[in-house]
Amino acid sequence: MVVLQALFLVVVIYLAIRLLHLDQVSEAPKLYFKEGSAFVKNILTNCSILKDTYVPTLLWGKSGHLQTFIYAKLGRVKSPFPKGNRHYLEMPDSALMTFDVFEPYTSHISKDDLTILICPGLANSSEASYVCTFVHYAQERGYRVAVLNHLGALPSVKLNTPRMFTYGCTDEFSRMVDEVKKLYPNSKLLAVGFSMGGNIITKYLGESKENEKKFLCGISVCQGYDALRCVPLLLDWHHMRRAYVYVMTAHQKTLLKHHHDVLLNEEVKQKYGLDEDKIMASTSLLELDEQYSSFTDYYSNVLLNAEDDPLVPPALVDLAKQHAETHENYLLVVTKHGGHLGYFQSGLVVPETITWLDRSLIQFADSVVSLQQFIRYK
Repeated sequence: MVVLQALFLVVVIYLAIRLLHLDQVSEAPKLYFKEGSAFVKNILTNCSILKDTYVPTLLWGKSGHLQTFIYAKLGRVKSPFPKGNRHYLEMPDSALMTFDVFEPYTSHISKDDLTILICPGLANSSEASYVCTFVHYAQERGYRVAVLNHLGALPSVKLNTPRMFTYGCTDEFSRMVDEVKKLYPNSKLLAVGFSMGGNIITKYLGESKENEKKFLCGISVCQGYDALRCVPLLLDWHHMRRAYVYVMTAHQKTLLKHHHDVLLNEEVKQKYGLDEDKIMASTSLLELDEQYSSFTDYYSNVLLNAEDDPLVPPALVDLAKQHAETHENYLLVVTKHGGHLGYFQSGLVVPETITWLDRSLIQFADSVVSLQQFIRYK
């Protein structure tokens, strides 16, 4: 009996080590950029966090699945919930969009007026705890923050037209940018996009040179880069991606139910030829999207990822590597651990509220501000 108990204990320990990747060594992020880039050289001079080892929460932080699961369920640990001012704007199609502005708690070390514009992830808003934690941290370091609330994502704001947010549409983010520039004409802008929001800000910045000129920099976190290439990868079971997509689809359907009277009333279903039964029977975002439009038409239109992100396969990050290594003023940061928007750090079981991601984003932003001041006064 004692031998069996000892054997069982050994097996449990072995499985824990393998499943939690406790045998893996923490590493500094891998950096990809064009050889000889003066921009990257100057940024890294002031951004030590990108050269130091990222140490995840000891017991479970090296598991990309647990990083992602805990982020999805909790967002952040003991997250603050800052109070902002909500702005309401009417879009050309009469849709009511909102964004929230959070004023800084102190002056930035540069003495500049700085505003970070955030585009959150899928179906998220300024009320998501991971957004709140980053907003609060940025406020403490002298940044004003404006956060886009994706159409339909706020439980307290009802849709007034039969449409929600879409993965590739930049209209709402563009409108927020223009409004922030009117409200704070002397403020310098920085863009941060999380997950799907990363796709939106990079698309917005790439749509015209005028859009680029409005910002000091754009920072995309856990972006998928290529939706068309991403779809078949998300539909397989490798790294449990199919299960994640199922959960994401279920969340989308919950939002559809919440706004049922606007999105799925009889008039709308008849006008757009929608089949409510097929919509609610969808088990993937692809199936859900196909009920609303042609899949191909729907999708055609500094970077940070984790190698163990279950939603962004390495094949998609390769696209970003190629771009960063062949273009000036681009930097791709790839961490060994972190999952999808997790990046919890420190502690044996309970991590710190402020994550490695929060710290790295602000340190990078500070470096960009410092660099542009150096160029301005040179």
